[in-house]
Amino acid sequence: MHPPHKRAFVLAALAALLWSPHPYLLESLRQENVPLLVAQFHFVFWPAVAFAIALFLSGRGPALLAFRGQETHVMALAAAGGYGFWVLRAVASEAVAGAPTRALLCAAPLLMAVLSILTSERPDRRVTLVLLAGLAGSVLLVVGQSRGTGVATHVVRGSLSAFGAAACWAAFSLLVRPLMREEDQALPVAALVTGIGAVCLFVSCLSTGENVLRISMPQLWGLIFAGLFTVGLVMLLWLKSIGSAPVTLAAPFWYLAPVLGVAWALVSGWRVSLWWTLSGVALVLLSLRTVLSGRQQTPLTLADVIRSSSG
Repeated sequence: MHPPHKRAFVLAALAALLWSPHPYLLESLRQENVPLLVAQFHFVFWPAVAFAIALFLSGRGPALLAFRGQETHVMALAAAGGYGFWVLRAVASEAVAGAPTRALLCAAPLLMAVLSILTSERPDRRVTLVLLAGLAGSVLLVVGQSRGTGVATHVVRGSLSAFGAAACWAAFSLLVRPLMREEDQALPVAALVTGIGAVCLFVSCLSTGENVLRISMPQLWGLIFAGLFTVGLVMLLWLKSIGSAPVTLAAPFWYLAPVLGVAWALVSGWRVSLWWTLSGVALVLLSLRTVLSGRQQTPLTLADVIRSSSG
């Protein structure tokens, strides 16, 4: 295992664990005729409230002033991770496009590697192969699950929205990495991203005529609980993870979410194919084992050359 990255890997794995029930919660809400745009608003709004309270109680409110002069960067983060990702996930889920949509939503880790080519932390061939194997395993897991609620519709719209959502999360992760490397800014960044995102989602609800309060009290409490744990805590864990390790090294751990999601699929009454599931789990675990067993590469310096030649 990469010794300095052990903490990052644990945090990323915990984020995946908490995220795993989210797709099934969305499908359950859709079955209850809850507008998914409204659901996404609550998923983002309540973590934003919790982050704001945490900043106030911890006396870290002035930390927000550290982003003065970086308004463009912050708005880009909010557009990708606080708004675009959630809106496109809602569109993809409402399209009822079946397995293709859910499979494309798993592409975010691989897209992180693709987009990281534009940064100073380019992935090597081994990491890219690991991400491809993990994606293949995730696709097998998703294809092996079905709810049996009818034929898929709006496949193209759902697939494009799912791919766009994955791209938004990948872009958010890479854009936020420089801020996380400098110091522990996870809480202020999460507060800004979710706060701006919640405002934008609320405006979107108003523009489409959706009433964010037109839900029952049990549904509201469920959205608050799910928002705090499957969104808020997940975002904090992920931000802290990529503050300790390059995004492409932490990204494969997102593939644990479909693995852990098998249990949620069974609880939710989905049909699960044994052979597809076993094959998918094997590929995901193999990719993670490769990451955990990889040796940390350190650059060769002139001093190393002199010592080796003198020895």
